[in-house]
Amino acid sequence: MRYRGRIISVLFVSAILLFIRKTVESHFGQVPHSIPLPAILILILAWYLGKQYDKYVNISTIDPLTGAYNRRYVMNKFPKIVSYANKRKLNISVIMVDINEFKEINDTYGHAIGDNVLEDVSKRLRDSFEKKDTVARWGGDEFLILTFFSDEHVMFKKINDFKSRLNSHHIDNLSVSIGKSTYPSDATCLKALVTIADTNMYDTKFRLKNST
Repeated sequence: MRYRGRIISVLFVSAILLFIRKTVESHFGQVPHSIPLPAILILILAWYLGKQYDKYVNISTIDPLTGAYNRRYVMNKFPKIVSYANKRKLNISVIMVDINEFKEINDTYGHAIGDNVLEDVSKRLRDSFEKKDTVARWGGDEFLILTFFSDEHVMFKKINDFKSRLNSHHIDNLSVSIGKSTYPSDATCLKALVTIADTNMYDTKFRLKNST
């Protein structure tokens, strides 16, 4: 949540101020001001401190270029994702997405356009998957997605939706290679799941190169 720190700070301080107010009322009767100026200043300070916390959280968890989560976030979040999946008896699909010939895109169009491609692919991924899914920039031109599923067809529908969105990209023949692994059938730790998905993705890339 983007405003979590601000909301928690203001609610916490508001609760303390309300407690102080009720205590004063019980000892001295009705207070003269409904919302005294010092209380307003304290709430503003709480909002500001909460905003700084939100800013720090955003920097530490979000990739600044693409707006997707970063690797650190995925590694820290994965145990909670597994716990959620286990409680609801869901599978987790670990999907690796790599932009094909990304170096050629940079060489042909320039690094600024390359950055735009990364931003655009990230946005199309986030639009194709649900909010409860995790879309992260894993490194370079690789993205990692963690998505829950009980019906594999639903998961493939999300992947196909992303491919359809990618087909309308302004750069001709922009394509990706995709590999996946599944928790818990393929592996149970993130490192192993990523390795399997990465291997499958490079197998796809290899077959695509040999077919052209």
